[in-house]
Amino acid sequence: MSYAFGPHLIRSNQIFLFSKLSFAFVNLKPVLPGHVLVAPFRVVPRFVELTYEEICDLFSCAQTIGKVIEREYHATSLTIAMQDGPEAGQTVVPHCHVHLIPRKAGDYANNDDIYKDIEKSPKVDNEERSPRSLEEMAKEAEFLRQFFKDSK
Repeated sequence: MSYAFGPHLIRSNQIFLFSKLSFAFVNLKPVLPGHVLVAPFRVVPRFVELTYEEICDLFSCAQTIGKVIEREYHATSLTIAMQDGPEAGQTVVPHCHVHLIPRKAGDYANNDDIYKDIEKSPKVDNEERSPRSLEEMAKEAEFLRQFFKDSK
């Protein structure tokens, strides 16, 4: 089974959390280890198009996942980011979503450079980072799924 992420399909073996209105999945081209995405099931391009219930569910999932990935990837902080519209960098996937990235001291010399990499992360034609194999993504999702056994 697969789920819509804008024009893309995310295989169920890449998903590690399901909630009532959202799903979370591993990233094809993570900026740092543990970089995951959370999206509502309903495909809407912009944050303002989400219902109140979808917003609550999306960010409740983000908080729950953030605690786990920070612990499991031995991070001390999180970057939580959303690009909302083309001028904000949402140019590839017209589906509202949240990036969760575990952070450690010194992972970027200039801390804000991570946002440049986030903007490039979903682009399949971005040659700076190679896409991971389906097997690699499935393995990471399986690892993370153990922490969210109560989801769906």
